[in-house]
Amino acid sequence: MLSKEEIKKRLQEIYAQIPDFDCKHCHECSGPIVWFKPEDIMIRDYLKEHNMEYVKWSTEEFVKNKMQCPYQKKDRCSIYPVRPIVCRLQGNVPDLPCKNNKKLMSKEQIQKVKSELDALVRELGASGVVYGTRKYAKT
Repeated sequence: MLSKEEIKKRLQEIYAQIPDFDCKHCHECSGPIVWFKPEDIMIRDYLKEHNMEYVKWSTEEFVKNKMQCPYQKKDRCSIYPVRPIVCRLQGNVPDLPCKNNKKLMSKEQIQKVKSELDALVRELGASGVVYGTRKYAKT
C-alpha cells in the first residue's frame, strides 16, 4: 500500500502537468464534482486538518444552492490546495471548456495525465471507484 506522502507526491506530479490560467471566478464550472481514491485520501486529510465537514448534497440541496459546489465558500474554493483533477482540468480540456481560457492542453498532454492518474488509482486497488459531492437517493 502506498503511503499518504507517496500518494501526495504522485498527485502533485500529475497536477503539475496541468497549466494554470487566470480564473475569473465566474463559477460557471461549479457544481457537483467527482474525484478518485487518491484524491479522496488527500481531501479527507485536508478537511480533517482544517476542521471542515465532508460534504455530500442531495439534488434538492444543489438546486437550493444554485448548483454551486458545496466546497465553494465566499466566492472561493475552500479545498483549493487539494481540489480534484476535474477542477484542475476545467478550462484546460475541450470537454471542460471555460470562456476565460482558450489555450487547451494537447491530446498527448491529456493522455499522459489520464494515464498517470489511472496507474495511481489502479495501484490503490480503486479502479471504477468514484467519490463526489452528490448523494443519491437509495432505491
